[in-house]
Amino acid sequence: MNAAPILIAGAGPIGLAAAIALHRSGQRALLIDARARDAGARDPRAIALSHGSRLILERIGAWGNIVATPIREIEVSQDGGFGRSHIAAADHGIEALGYVSRLGSLTAALMETALALGIEVRFGSALGRAGTVPGGMLADVAGAALETSLLVRAEGAVAVPASSNKDYHQSAIVTEAWCRDGHRSCAHERFTRAGPLALLPLETGFSLVWCMRPAQAQQLARLSDAEFMEALQQATRFAPYRWSRLAERHIYRLALMRRGADAAARETALGNAAQSLHPVAGQGFNLGLRDAFELALALGDGVSDGALALWRARRRRDRDAMVNTTDRYVSLFSNDLAPLRMARGLALALVDLVPPLRSLVANRMMFGKR
Repeated sequence: MNAAPILIAGAGPIGLAAAIALHRSGQRALLIDARARDAGARDPRAIALSHGSRLILERIGAWGNIVATPIREIEVSQDGGFGRSHIAAADHGIEALGYVSRLGSLTAALMETALALGIEVRFGSALGRAGTVPGGMLADVAGAALETSLLVRAEGAVAVPASSNKDYHQSAIVTEAWCRDGHRSCAHERFTRAGPLALLPLETGFSLVWCMRPAQAQQLARLSDAEFMEALQQATRFAPYRWSRLAERHIYRLALMRRGADAAARETALGNAAQSLHPVAGQGFNLGLRDAFELALALGDGVSDGALALWRARRRRDRDAMVNTTDRYVSLFSNDLAPLRMARGLALALVDLVPPLRSLVANRMMFGKR
């Protein structure tokens, strides 16, 4: 029987970041992934990194390898109503509020850091059944029994059944779009009757996340590039961009999935294996990274039931706050009732006019609930 002090299932960005952070804290981890070695590097999506995530990645020595586009301004507005909020990094004395990176590029950069540290990664190794043993877990890995002091699931939402599931009855069209005007490092979040539309600066163009009813998403996906860009031009009249080129379009069904309490004291989940959030606030990866970093800090003196219990208690507040905040955003900003539209406009205007409130919102997005 083989043994590994900490076993992490899933060599995506969260699993890799957890392994790196644990290594920096003096703990050895083994990463396993059912996929082929280059599967993660081929992911076409983009991901938003908060300023707080940059600080974590810098602290674990991984930021230097990451290619990311800064977000220096954020414009939030709603369609069919007044109210607009503008948040700028300069107002908070920082270089950027956040960053946008290609998910495949981010994964490759973290993999480079992990391998340089000597962290073992086994590809084509699926996690099978797992059960408790004294002081740890016994897991089936690619047909072989492996005993570990802690099993960390980071292989994605589909791998772990969710204890709660809320269908938002929305799909997201995800693609990249280029315009003739440049992005000025400005991100846009536009709340429409069908769902939120986000434009995130990415290299020379934008990462587009356009949420709407599933039937509407399928209809738009069937359009030619020229027809789709015309629809996008109409939907983005709030911004001064003239669209000229598109990348391949992908459609993702949106739901809130949240794992229940850990099945065993020596088993836990990070990232999408713990909770899958609506992309409205771009907080899924950032929440998972905070969980991974805090786990490494908690286990600096070794794996114990007490350290894990304290970590779970400390992280519950941030997790609950982000899950609830994201869910409320979707419910409140996807409702076209006139009173709610007016209340949203007042809230956006208030955030824009009151600096302390604007700072509170910015800090929550950058650092979570501390």
